[in-house]
Formats: sequence, structure tokens, C-alpha cells
Amino acid sequence: MNPKLWLLGRFLAVGGHVLQEKVIRPKARTVDDVPISGATITSEWLTAVLCRDTAGAEVRSFEVFDGSHGTSTRVALRVEYNEVGEQAGLPSELFAKTSTSLRQRMLLGGARVIDGETNFFMTFRPLVEMEAPKGYWGASDPASWRSIALMENVAVTRGAEFIEPNVPITRGQAEDLVRNLARLHGTFWEHPSIAALHTPNEMLIAVRSAIDMKTRSVVGLKRAEAVVPVALHGAGERLWLGVERALDIATKDMAPTLLHGDPHIGQTYITSDGRMGLADWQVVMRGGWAHDFAYTVNSACEPEDRRTWDRALLESYLDELGRAGGVVPSFADAWLAYRQQSMFAYAAWAFTIGRAAYQPEMQPVETCLTLMRRITTALEDLDSLGALGV
Repeated sequence: MNPKLWLLGRFLAVGGHVLQEKVIRPKARTVDDVPISGATITSEWLTAVLCRDTAGAEVRSFEVFDGSHGTSTRVALRVEYNEVGEQAGLPSELFAKTSTSLRQRMLLGGARVIDGETNFFMTFRPLVEMEAPKGYWGASDPASWRSIALMENVAVTRGAEFIEPNVPITRGQAEDLVRNLARLHGTFWEHPSIAALHTPNEMLIAVRSAIDMKTRSVVGLKRAEAVVPVALHGAGERLWLGVERALDIATKDMAPTLLHGDPHIGQTYITSDGRMGLADWQVVMRGGWAHDFAYTVNSACEPEDRRTWDRALLESYLDELGRAGGVVPSFADAWLAYRQQSMFAYAAWAFTIGRAAYQPEMQPVETCLTLMRRITTALEDLDSLGALGV
């Protein structure tokens, strides 16, 4: 089917569900229900999903607080159980992410990542030792594109503070981040469980069926021009060719592993004991390791810091990758992969700041400009386009 016609059909169908929900406001009560938002969660539903493996346990009450909105609607939950649930140590400090609005659903569903966090938390998270929230439940409804991911509230359980993207991080924090990524990648290196995940190429096709990412990236490059190296001004077409070539390499020419997919610095947190963790697993994919590594380093580090640290960070990553079970490339091959895979981070933030009116405002303009400055400076420093031959 023509992607635009498919998307139009989904818009009409999902829009009908959203209108109906505003009238009916259905409450979630059984394990088969997918809540619209924190406001439609009930004790019965929480009992169904959190106590499903503990006979006699039930949720007595819960509180909902600290709501926010972006690509998803987010609330914290504090849950109280009966004595059986308390003795079983069932989780009480939770964080819920839902796709509530039509814009959220069309973005996540149209890009075919509506069930990304469900897959990660229910399938992959139990298999890897890394700093990331534990997942307790995830579900999505294919008709309405409602979705929910219920996870550990690390702000309470681990004293975590989310990293402010506009504030520089330390070298130690950057190293801990890339080692955390390496443990993820090594654990799932060519693992059969990742076979059903989208590749970077498939992800790009899906996103472009929902949003004209190429056009929005060109717009975003212009909007961010004041922080972009002069050599890249007006280079939207060439940069997009680089994005496509990089994703093709990550899909076809590199050993596949489980990718976070969108590991920018704003998705990270630091625990009370100084560990750096990764949150927001909506865009999990199957592809080459350097996609995540380049995105993390180039979004996290101020240019002068990156220039000083990046080789040592790559060495630390490769060391941990080997420990975790991955096949370690030579440093020269890894450095080339890093240079090449620095492209997608540019597209992700150019299209974010270049958003059209129909897109949700995913990030503040200040954050977009900070990350565009870091990432495009890295593209120039690393000659990423030259490394790709475009």
C-alpha cells in the first residue's frame, strides 16, 4: 500500500479512537486493557499487571503525580499493596509512559516504534546487566495506537537525576556511559532474540512514511545555522546523503546487536552512587554498534572535550565490549565506523528543531541548538562525509 494512503487511513482511524476516548474516558481494569493515561489507570488494572505472578497479592491504592508531556505522556506512580504484595516485594515506585494525544500516537505509531519500550522491557531488559530502569509491564493497542510502558522510577529507587543536556559532563561520566552501552551491545551481539527488530534502514523508511524527515532536516539545518560550522551551511542535500549511507552501513555491513537507537545525552541519568544510566527505550533497533556509540559521544561532549577524549572513550568502549561478549574490531576499523556513524544524530536533531506544525514539540529550542552545535562540529572535525565518500 502507498505509505501516504496508509498513514492517512491510520490518522482517520486513530483520530476516531481519540475522539471516542474523550467522550467515554474508559478506565483500564484488566490485563488486556491499555490505559489512555495515568488518569485512566485503576487499582484493578495495576493488580492485573503487577501481581500477575504473585497469588493473593493485590494493589490497595496508588497515587499519580509529576506529569509531563512530550513524545509521550509521563507520570510517576506510588503503589500500596496488601500484605501479600508487600511481603513479595512487588514494586511500589513506578513511572508510566503513555501515548495519549493524537500527535503522540501518529508520531510513534507512524514511525512504527509504538511498541519499542514494550519490547525492550518485556523481552530484553531481563537479559542484560546494565544501568537502566527495570521494566514491569508494557502493552500497545494496534487499533487505537494507545500504548503504555510501566517501569521503575529510578529517581526514587536509585536516587537518579536526569542529565541536563545543556550542561557539560565529565570524562568519567562519558566513559561510564560508553561502557554501559558496550555491556548492552556485547550481551546481544548477533543474538537470535533481536531478529524481529527493525534495522536502521527500516526505521528510516518508517519515519519517512510518517514525517518528511529529509525536508524537516534541511529546515532544521537552516534554523540552527548560527551554531553550525560554516562549512556545513547549505549542505542539507549532502548531509542527507551521508545519513542514508551511514544507516545503510549500520544495517548491512556491521555485525548486528541490540541498539538503543536514540541514546542522546538527554536520555541519560546519574544515580546516587555515580553510575550513568540510559532511559527511554522507544527506538530499539538491530544494527551496528557505532550507531549508538557515535550518537552518545557526540551529543554528550562539548567539542573541546570530545576532541580530547574521543579516542580514549572508544578504547574504553572496545575493552568493555570484549568483556561483555562482543567481537572487538581493530581500533582503526572502529575509528572509521565512529566517523561514519556520526550522521544519524545530526538528522535526529535537525528534524527535531525543523519540526512542522503537525509534529509535537519534542525538545526545547535551547536543547536542540546545544546538540546541533556539538553534533555538527563533530561531523566537521571527523570529516564524516568524507569517511562515507559522499
